[in-house]
Amino acid sequence: MQLSAWSKKQKILLASLVGAALLGVLILVIAILPRGAAETIVFDDAPEEADTVQYDDTVDSVQISARSDTAIKPVLTFRADPDHPMPEEGAVLSLGEAFEIGGTVLSNYPLDKVSVAVTCAHNSQKPYPYRRSVALTDANAGSYDLRSAQTDRGKSLAEQVRFEDFLVGVHTLRVTASCGGSREIEVFRCSFYVAGEEWETITKANFPDSYPEALKFFKSDERFLYRYQWVNGRYILADPEWEKTYITTIPGYPDAQPWKVHVDAVPYMQKAFEYLETSRLRVHGTNGDTGVIRAIALITEYNGCYVSRFTSSLKSISHHTFGTAVDINASMQPNKNIAENTKVIDDDVKGHLKYNGVVTENGVSYYDFTYDGSYALDPNGVPQTCVNYLLYELGFYRAGFLWAHYYRTTSDAMHFCLSEFVTYSHDDKKMGLRKVYDYIAPVLPTPVPTAVAGE
Repeated sequence: MQLSAWSKKQKILLASLVGAALLGVLILVIAILPRGAAETIVFDDAPEEADTVQYDDTVDSVQISARSDTAIKPVLTFRADPDHPMPEEGAVLSLGEAFEIGGTVLSNYPLDKVSVAVTCAHNSQKPYPYRRSVALTDANAGSYDLRSAQTDRGKSLAEQVRFEDFLVGVHTLRVTASCGGSREIEVFRCSFYVAGEEWETITKANFPDSYPEALKFFKSDERFLYRYQWVNGRYILADPEWEKTYITTIPGYPDAQPWKVHVDAVPYMQKAFEYLETSRLRVHGTNGDTGVIRAIALITEYNGCYVSRFTSSLKSISHHTFGTAVDINASMQPNKNIAENTKVIDDDVKGHLKYNGVVTENGVSYYDFTYDGSYALDPNGVPQTCVNYLLYELGFYRAGFLWAHYYRTTSDAMHFCLSEFVTYSHDDKKMGLRKVYDYIAPVLPTPVPTAVAGE
């Protein structure tokens, strides 16, 4: 039967059958091709567990092995150069001192760019932020020695980073790199000091009204009257040796955020945490009901403890300089350091927050409060005017802190402190806001018995 004699319907049917057959053949061919031929490389910041990257320390090369059915992700690392090491963590470099960095960035893909960025704490004037970058001229380079001149600028990255340009202060150096279009990945970080030859010393004259309180707390001048150099504005560089001796880091809140504090302040901080961790409270009324919550949850924002600086006068010292003061929930308007907030907090806590005593329900005891005001709420549903008052009442006051809401001419309700003078007391009959006098005893986890040697 000739094709020309076929009906239109028969021709369409034949074309459909041929098309289906060709599609089937195409699918079969794709199915039997090696899987690796159809792979698409996906870039990310971390390797799959199935990927392995091995570095040869004798040459600047990388060998890669991976499952053929797994996309290999960028893996970048840094190898130190023993002949030209980076600054040691916490090293003190002299102002104007030249320093030549070294080391090698290794990658399992050809590198696009390598950068060195240096920042100086509390200083944004020139030359900060400081950044030097190079694009690599070797399209197949899986490694880059910071001292190599094989770059788009014909100069090595090490040559371009001039430590002699850095000013007095605490510096952080970061090395980052990118490959195959991936975003920059940090491969190295260190912190170091830059200091000049001339030092000043914090003296009694820098305390307009709180030197006796500071001496009473520290018991010895050497624990808080240290050498310093000016950095920028009111910020100063503390003597690195003093800092290494007296400043430490403890896990704080929220989210186990590290708090840098004076070693003498540690037991007070930990006691405040203990009270807040084991206390529960409830605030209910016109603004809703928080339900029973842990007092420690009221720390939703940590704003710093140890920061070396003077006050804005550049004459009086801030007690953050010693790591004995902490700022909490600073973004809440009532906690900002302005005189008007004295009345804002006093009126709301005195006039609208009623303490109903300790309530026990289902074996859980909590401090019960009623609020009939209308101020904006914090993330827990507590009026912002009352948040830091409750933190002080239930934790920091009991642990021995003073509260800067009780300053004579202003309210700085974010600020809890240990070593300075505060005009009014929490128990003051006129200015004090204290409501809770009988506290729930902290219920701490039962310690796990430890085995005694020989048992």
